[in-house]
Amino acid sequence: MPTAKALLYLSVPAKGVEPVDGITTKNPEGLTAATGIHAQALADRLGALGLKCLTVSPEEYRPAMFEKMIWIATYMLVGTARDCSSVGQAGADHKDLVEDIISELVAAVSAKEGITFAEGSIERLAAYTDVVADFPCGVKEFEWRNQYFYDLGDEACPKHNALLKECASAGKLGFELP
Repeated sequence: MPTAKALLYLSVPAKGVEPVDGITTKNPEGLTAATGIHAQALADRLGALGLKCLTVSPEEYRPAMFEKMIWIATYMLVGTARDCSSVGQAGADHKDLVEDIISELVAAVSAKEGITFAEGSIERLAAYTDVVADFPCGVKEFEWRNQYFYDLGDEACPKHNALLKECASAGKLGFELP
C-alpha cells in the first residue's frame, strides 16, 4: 500500500498562535518535506496556509528524515545535559559540543544506513535552531528520538551515549536507559 510521509519543520509555540515555518537563512525554500502518494496534496494544503513544503523522492526523504532526528536528539540532549532553557541557548553556549555530536550522528547513520547526507548538515541544523531558538530543551520520547543512536552503541556514538548516561546519572531523564 502506498504511503505518504512528511517532515514538519514548523513550530506552534502556543494554542491560537500562528505557526513558525522552517524557513532559514540556509534554506529559504523551507525544510518541511513530503514524499509519497499524497505529498503534493499536503504541500498544497500547507501552501494555502502560507507554509512551505517541498515534495521529494523517497531517496531524498531518508537523509532529511535522519537529519531532523539528529537535530532534535542533539539539541535536546545537549540542552538538558548543560541545563539550557532553550535549543537556542544550547546552540549558542555549547556550539562545539553540538557540532561534535551532529558530526558523530551523521557518520553513524551514514555507516549504518548507507545514506549520504548533503553537505552542510551542521549549518542547516544551526540555522533551523535560530528559527525556533526559544523551544525548550528536554530529552523526551526516547524511543522515537535518541534510542536509535543509543542502540548503535558506544563505538558509533560515544559522545551522544556518554551525554545520555551523564543525564541519567544526574537524574535529568524521566525514564531509565535500556
